[in-house]
Amino acid sequence: MQSKLKGQIKVIQKHRTPEQANKLNSMILGMHNYYNTATLCSLDFRDINFIVSKSLHNRLKSKTKRVKGKAKKPETEPKKSKTYQEFYGKYNGKPNIVAGITIFPIYGCTFKIPLKFTQEINDYTSYGRKLKHTKLKGAIHLVRYLLESKEYDKSVEYNDNRISLMAGQKGICGVTGEPLTISNMVCHHKTPKELGGSDKYDNLMWMLDDVHKLIHATQSDTIEKYLKILNLDKKALKKVNSLRLSTENLEIVGNIAI
Repeated sequence: MQSKLKGQIKVIQKHRTPEQANKLNSMILGMHNYYNTATLCSLDFRDINFIVSKSLHNRLKSKTKRVKGKAKKPETEPKKSKTYQEFYGKYNGKPNIVAGITIFPIYGCTFKIPLKFTQEINDYTSYGRKLKHTKLKGAIHLVRYLLESKEYDKSVEYNDNRISLMAGQKGICGVTGEPLTISNMVCHHKTPKELGGSDKYDNLMWMLDDVHKLIHATQSDTIEKYLKILNLDKKALKKVNSLRLSTENLEIVGNIAI
């Protein structure tokens, strides 16, 4: 975890943008959500915070400019986001501000009792596997299909992660939330391989084929065609635009890319 967070801080040092700062926040929140059922998570994250905060301070500390003999900081403290208030509002520590974004406190992970957890769910008994498959809901037949249809021209990492991701998304499109079908689903690289993207889990997303075509569309008539087919709401269109930018395509405003 430390290396991943410090790696993103290095990226922000070179590209000090709200997008990269938000990515750091998403990494911190994701780690907290994943590890908050570990009994000593709060102590562990305090140790991680101690180490990573040094990197955060040294690499991203605000540079000051002298104006008539006085130091002026280029960044002022903005209002904390709704997500910050919801998950970290109880913490009183002075937050770090990067590119106008309030960084989530790395130490802000508190233990939560796992809900509806049962040791009966496991891979070692027929009943345990049945319970596990039941929790996959509509994804089970898609997972079975993927297990039987390996893409031999792709890496082992990709083939493994696409199956895990299908289970993680529970068989629904990562953009629209609609159920996927064998004939209408694509495993999309958020950052394309030709732009330096990888086959890692967090760089993949299952989506409807029409959504995938819209993300890569460059012609206005093609964009308009798939916008009519999909009839996206504002939230889904925002996701599409974010994914289009990752592929170095223009954002869609109205029915055109600008």
